[in-house]
Amino acid sequence: MTTPAGWYDDGSGSLRWWDGTQWTAHVRASEGAPAASVRPSVEPVASELYSPDTAPFTPPYALPSSGASTERMIAPVSVGAPDGAWGVPSAQPPAPGVSVLGVIGLAMVVVGVVCACIPVISIVGWALLGVGFVLSLVSLFLRGRKWPGITGLAVAAIGALLAVAVSLLLVATVAVPTDDAASTEGGTDPSSIEGAEMVPFAELEVGDCLPFVDYEDTGQIYELPVVPCEKPHTDEVYFIFEVDDEEFPGEEALSDAASDGCAAHFDTYVGIAYEDSVLDFYSYQPTETSWARADDRTVQCILFSYDDVTGTLEGAKY
Repeated sequence: MTTPAGWYDDGSGSLRWWDGTQWTAHVRASEGAPAASVRPSVEPVASELYSPDTAPFTPPYALPSSGASTERMIAPVSVGAPDGAWGVPSAQPPAPGVSVLGVIGLAMVVVGVVCACIPVISIVGWALLGVGFVLSLVSLFLRGRKWPGITGLAVAAIGALLAVAVSLLLVATVAVPTDDAASTEGGTDPSSIEGAEMVPFAELEVGDCLPFVDYEDTGQIYELPVVPCEKPHTDEVYFIFEVDDEEFPGEEALSDAASDGCAAHFDTYVGIAYEDSVLDFYSYQPTETSWARADDRTVQCILFSYDDVTGTLEGAKY
């Protein structure tokens, strides 16, 4: 059974209009007091079941008393919260951290700069510098703080200039060796050998004794050091002859002719056949330039011992 519309005590000492389903905003004083508001234009039809003698009507709920607080709690609303999650603030994204790739690139750049300035490992340093530069550049396009990558690129550029400057400084301070004279295996100028006299090829004679000199990388030779045979030496001039060809026969043909001529006179000078001797021989022969310009046809045959000897090798028989 529903409560019919009408004026009812709302619990605050006033009569409030009940429209049959809910309280309205119309209020008037009870027991003949002046009405607090204008009565609605439509009078409700009184129910036969209601009369003044019946028990006071108790509405479905009572309005708060006049002394009670009418404030309402309003929950904070998160605009755009998913699935109706009202009152919960949305979570903020975490702050990005430092790029690990950028830190690795920066470390490789620093190590590369140091190594590139050290001549022995400069190649390794340049390799590390290049890899570190690439890693620093790539880190700028990844998530995270950019300062390691930017620092790596700056250090790589400055370090490369520094490494180049150090390399140029080292090259400038290296002494350039002179090549105006033949050097020995120990780096000694033949003319500085004690007791040696530099003699041109045209003035060499059979029996001249020569100290050991390594001429492998010298190129053309114009004179030889001659020492007294009483001093330790390894080489000795044992035969000199002329080549009869009018035209230059070529280096290979001339070398063969010199070898044959020297071999034919080996046993005569040493006193024993070449095959039975511990000694060996080599020769000096004209170059194409000296053949054409100086009419050089002379071949010098040189004996040599693998150990230092004193005295002449003529008639040594060993």
